[in-house]
Amino acid sequence: MTLEYEIQKSIVLITASNPDIKKFGTGFVIRQTSSVAHILTCAHVIEDVGGVEQILVDGKNATVVSYGQDIGLDLAILRVEGLWKKPALQTQGCGEKDRTIVMAGFQAYARGHLIRPLRGTLGNQGGLQINRGELVPVWDVQIVDDNYNLEPGYSGSPIVDTATEKVVGIVSHRQGGRIGLAISIEALDKIWQVLDDDQLYQVLQKLGYQKQVRTFRRLIEKHSIAAFLIHGSPGYGQRWLLNKLIGYVPGNLQGKTIPIGLDRGTRSREINALWRELAGRVGLVGRRNFEPEEIAERVYQCWRTQNVFLVFHEVDCMPEDYLRQIIQNFWQSLAKKARNINSTRNDPKLLMFLVDYEGRVGNLKNIFSEEPDPSSVPSVPVKPPKITEFSDEDLRDWIYQESNQLPIEFTHEVDTVVQKILNNSENGIPEYVLEEICARCDYNWYEIKDQWLKA
Repeated sequence: MTLEYEIQKSIVLITASNPDIKKFGTGFVIRQTSSVAHILTCAHVIEDVGGVEQILVDGKNATVVSYGQDIGLDLAILRVEGLWKKPALQTQGCGEKDRTIVMAGFQAYARGHLIRPLRGTLGNQGGLQINRGELVPVWDVQIVDDNYNLEPGYSGSPIVDTATEKVVGIVSHRQGGRIGLAISIEALDKIWQVLDDDQLYQVLQKLGYQKQVRTFRRLIEKHSIAAFLIHGSPGYGQRWLLNKLIGYVPGNLQGKTIPIGLDRGTRSREINALWRELAGRVGLVGRRNFEPEEIAERVYQCWRTQNVFLVFHEVDCMPEDYLRQIIQNFWQSLAKKARNINSTRNDPKLLMFLVDYEGRVGNLKNIFSEEPDPSSVPSVPVKPPKITEFSDEDLRDWIYQESNQLPIEFTHEVDTVVQKILNNSENGIPEYVLEEICARCDYNWYEIKDQWLKA
């Protein structure tokens, strides 16, 4: 396939939803995720077709997510669902004078629109001053095809370097049929920022759960051994918080995580089945039954050389008596062993997490402490405040704090963005908030969370 053909597969036609508006322009896909495509075009094309409420991209409704007109830059980013067959064009930082380039755009033809590639060269580089006083690089473009000219509908067309096959600019204006002006693709970062999945994870880690994080960090700053309850209603991100808290432990990536799920009927109803699985998780084999003290001894030996994270998921599924046995017969046995050594806060951490996904366990009497045990080794699990909804203040503060990292559409009209997130998350239920933010960054929360959640 020729380069011209490959470019055309990424080109889109931008028209007005109002049939009385006949003007049109070109755009091209710069990002494709799942069924969502992001289109780069010129800001003046949006104006030509009637403004932000009138845009059709290949006949589909489009949303403006970033508009350079606000800063005097003739670029715009559109978000369109259902263009999954359109591949994204690759970009490169800058062009080079006299390089051969290819562009492709739409022109009027009979009663429709014809897409036609053109060849040319990059001419002199200049600078376009935008509202903030910054200079944005632009290129003169010279058409070398003898038979075809640069037509009005080419606004928004990609300028592709034939040597690298990457976009170096976007057609903004024409001067007659043979000369045009292209904005360098370097200007794209003035209006748009893309987060990869790792960057998104790091940004989301800073949202919410302040009370729980504060209690946990105060606990592990004083103690090497501690137990901690994570509790809230369904959908409140207990597992997300678990991973967030583990992330605050120095050397957490080298630690050993021992997960025990209690949702299966046998383990939630029979304490011996729970001891058997826990024994197997720490390497005790060869017998059917092990005593809690034996398991505690093995965990204790493991902890002497590395961080150990014991995670009991779904503690809301077990009878109260079983939970008391875990704490009294197992955890307090570990705490007793720890008192016999001169443990410091710089030692490896031995942490037990009790994760309640229904918000029930925190109501039990005489099991938890709301403040860390002042003794050298806390033997009673600490109960932080129950997880609540994210507030508008939580979201607003987070957006301001992460404004340099978040896509620019988050930072324009912050109050409106916050309200939309709350409206789509049943007024701030944490996992729904995370889902909504991921969707706004073109990620599927349900697909990516298993990649993120290790514990």
